Amino acid sequence: MPSFAVPPLTPDLVVKAVAAASVLCLAVWVRIRRRIQDNISNIPGPESRAWAGNYVLLHDADKGWEFFDEINTNYGSVCRITTPPLCNDLVYISDPLALNHMCRRDENLWDDPPEIHLMLQMVLGTKGLGSTHGAEHVRQRKYLNPIFGASYLKHMPPLFYEVTQRFVQSLKTLCTEGPTEMDMSHWGTRVSLEFVGQGAMGVSLDSLEVDAKPNLYGEDLKGGFVALSIPAARLGVKYFLPRIASLSTPGFNRWLLNLVPSPLVAIIRNFIWELERNSQVMFQEKKNAIINGSDASMGKDLMTAIISEHVLADRPDRVSEQEATSHFRTLLFAATDTSSSAILRTIQLLSEHPDVQTALRDEIKAAKEEGDGEIPYDKLLALPWLDAVYRETLRLCVSSSLSFPSHLPPTLMHILVSAGTPPPASSTAWPCKTPSSRSRSRSRGRDGRPMRELILRKGTVVTMSLVGVNRSKAVWGPDADEWRPQRWMEALPETVKSTKMPGIYSH
Repeated sequence: MPSFAVPPLTPDLVVKAVAAASVLCLAVWVRIRRRIQDNISNIPGPESRAWAGNYVLLHDADKGWEFFDEINTNYGSVCRITTPPLCNDLVYISDPLALNHMCRRDENLWDDPPEIHLMLQMVLGTKGLGSTHGAEHVRQRKYLNPIFGASYLKHMPPLFYEVTQRFVQSLKTLCTEGPTEMDMSHWGTRVSLEFVGQGAMGVSLDSLEVDAKPNLYGEDLKGGFVALSIPAARLGVKYFLPRIASLSTPGFNRWLLNLVPSPLVAIIRNFIWELERNSQVMFQEKKNAIINGSDASMGKDLMTAIISEHVLADRPDRVSEQEATSHFRTLLFAATDTSSSAILRTIQLLSEHPDVQTALRDEIKAAKEEGDGEIPYDKLLALPWLDAVYRETLRLCVSSSLSFPSHLPPTLMHILVSAGTPPPASSTAWPCKTPSSRSRSRSRGRDGRPMRELILRKGTVVTMSLVGVNRSKAVWGPDADEWRPQRWMEALPETVKSTKMPGIYSH
């Protein structure tokens, strides 16, 4: 029987064996990590312009809008967004019919990627509406939805009118000596914070006086939003935060955050802690005022409704103080920035379109005269120019332009991009209203062959583009890029009426 000599175990042989095993493990890891890429690599899309791919352009304040326009013009409603090396690319979808399936019909099949959950839990707490998912998220929406209904909101206009009067008076004070240049971003943050404070919390967060020191939270909020939105922060949140957070406890992560010598991290850290501190203080003050009967808001704000009906009430589904505090953090975080963006965009667009500004002013003045100085809630909603202005502003300048849901179902997802394509058996199939690629008549992949469907594996990250669907010329017509409120006062095109777009409005 032949014998085989085993070579001696030398240091050189050990190094070679370890190197070979490392290369093999790396190859297997990359193959597993990139399994999703195999299914989407044929989808057309812009070539990478940086080492981090085109992902950073989605969040670039200077080049982002230009990039959106390029996608919508050259690639249609479905394309691929490149990412850093060794990472799976994203699928960009702005097709209204596909988005309707994602947001409504098949909502349970999708969820935010892990890094988004982690970021929201760091900012909003672990129990709030913005950071929960699944059955817990559905439970919270069930009891919170009525609080945002008309029965509560109809009490809000008098609160907002009082805040608006203070805001306008401060602007008049600044202009007493004639035309004056002012930082409207600064004032937009201040007035939005006060709107949220009065309407959601029942407290005043800013006097809005010219010489008053702005609320520290408002300044941290603005800095935090800016910091979280820059490309470097987005890359860190998406590709590094999940790895770090999985290694230890939240307490250790917070301690570790203190050690990072980065001005950007310091801004985000201070913003998160200021948000947490303000929410806890306001919750305790409001709860004590309700218990002692000294609440000056008369129960007209959202915080009072949550505490009175769901925290202090003796009921089996009683809400914990931790959960309620997380809801307040969510309101402060989400409502302030979106309100500020919408207000500032509206002011800018009205200043650029004096004819619309004049028509809107005349309409509001006439309504105020009929209502003895104040416009009732029902009358406010019925003003055609006002309705058209805010609809058109939110259509063209959405406050949150992107969402990043991740694919959850165990079966493959088939997105049908060519008419007449039969859906595969035992799969979830979506139609697309408009095909991808430059040719609207026939979609083709990067290999030049017709692309009749997209097959998305579990874990595929899809970018839902609200900007793309709201500015689609195939839906809104050739003037889709124009701010024209009159479109809402005319008969909308059939392409708009027949499109089942997700959102709060039924077109």
